[in-house]
This record gives sequence, C-alpha cells and structure tokens, in this order.
Amino acid sequence: MFAMQYGFDVPDAEPVRARVREIGSRFDQLPGLYTKAFLVADAADASPARYTPFYLWDELDGMSDFLMSDAFRAVVAKYGRPIVQRWNKVAFFKGTAIAQTPAFATQQFIDIPADVDLAQLCELNATDAEAMICEHGLHSVFVGLDTNNWKLMKISLWQERPALSHGAKIFEVAHLSAPALKKELGI
Repeated sequence: MFAMQYGFDVPDAEPVRARVREIGSRFDQLPGLYTKAFLVADAADASPARYTPFYLWDELDGMSDFLMSDAFRAVVAKYGRPIVQRWNKVAFFKGTAIAQTPAFATQQFIDIPADVDLAQLCELNATDAEAMICEHGLHSVFVGLDTNNWKLMKISLWQERPALSHGAKIFEVAHLSAPALKKELGI
C-alpha cells in the first residue's frame, strides 16, 4: 500500500465542494485505488482554503497510471501541476467505523531528526495508530514514511469532528471513493 497527496490553496472552498459532488463518483471504480479522500478545508486563522485529495493505492502501477491519465491532466489544467507527495506504508488500521463514510480527516506531519532511530520511531507511531482502532467513529488511520523529506505523516478519517492533537490539521471529507475497500468489505 502506498499513499499519495497533492494540494492547492484556493480562494474559496465552496466551488471545490461543488466540483467534488460533480466528479467524486468517477473515482469509485478506479483501478488500483484503495481509497481516495477528497479533503477540503475552509480558510481559517490566516490559512487559505485548501483542496488536498489523499489517495491510498494497492499498487504503484495504479498510482502511475492515474498520474498519466486524463483525470490528472484535468487537475493540472484546472489548478496547475502540483507537487505530488508519496509515502510508503508504516501502518494502516481500520477502525470500528470502516464501513461508514467518514466526514472528517486529521493529518499530522512529524519531522524525523537525523539522530533518531528510524525503526523505533516508525514502530512507536504504528503502535500509537493501532491503539486508535477502538476509538469511537474512527474509519481508518494510515502512517506513512516520506524518505525525501524524512517525515512521517499520519492521517485518520472520522465519522464526527475529532479533537485535534498537537500539530494536526483538520479537513472535511467531501467524498470518499473506496473501490478496493468496498470490495474487501463486500459492500
């Protein structure tokens, strides 16, 4: 499993939400896609509105095929060519609300200093993520490793607005496409 994300600051999040309502279901059958969370945040606290879809892929071929597709060309035409971040899976856990559509996401980035034992840090974050699986309303949690910038990224999807942990940002999940997950769950 691999994660991918790109994002754009936008003047207003409402047109993004309208666009997601229009195109979101097009991703419900995308080959190789485990899930795509269409993440949107309104402007707040001097931060601009943001659209930043988050993808989990079962295989690298699916991710590569998408980046070469007409769908991604349309993203580039509308917003410009983004920097595409990628993470290798450290941990992925399904919560008690995995069969429900999440409404919110929290995302946190954790710097990895050069003197920190990478294996220990990844194990600690995987253990913390696993401990979340019984939390009420948790859909799923993913921890990924970015070896270009030496950061961990933790994202969790929720049924209800969660309390924010230190350094986390909250997003609305405007739509969730989950072709591989739904097949796995028999939905």
